[in-house]
Amino acid sequence: MVGEEYRGTKQWSRNKQAVFTVLWISFLCAAVGTMVFFALFDPADIGGAFDEDLTLDRDAGYAAGFFFFWIFSLACSAITAFLVRTAPRRDAAHRDSPD
Repeated sequence: MVGEEYRGTKQWSRNKQAVFTVLWISFLCAAVGTMVFFALFDPADIGGAFDEDLTLDRDAGYAAGFFFFWIFSLACSAITAFLVRTAPRRDAAHRDSPD
């Protein structure tokens, strides 16, 4: 029998929660964006559009596209989280005053 009593999971700090929330949301957005984009475009054809000597394998194109969408959505999510967390707080007197 275990001598210590289970105390539950450790609570994450607010900053850690925000970071992992941004990472998870951006990952999901990148997955959807990649599916939609590559349903319309073939990654092997895209490589030839930029440089005729560039040969891009389909798997490499899918990976590069996914990471592009992930970085893009990560930046958007991080900016949104930053703006929400740094918004000015409204005090109770301001909310209760009639306009």
